Amino acid sequence: MKQLIGLWRDTWWLWVGFIAVTIGFSFLVGKFFLLLLPCLPVPYVYFAINRYDDDGNEKADLGA
Repeated sequence: MKQLIGLWRDTWWLWVGFIAVTIGFSFLVGKFFLLLLPCLPVPYVYFAINRYDDDGNEKADLGA
């Protein structure tokens, strides 16, 4: 759970932007863009698990 909080702490602005753009496109282009909203938690959880440790701190860069 701390992994999810850690990702939100560092990238909340990005996820709010994704939601705003999705809602904006749904008004401007078509309502089918709203189908993207239930899909957003999947990459959020994926990145939280892979980028943050159990304490909610960003993991060291494993590629170096």
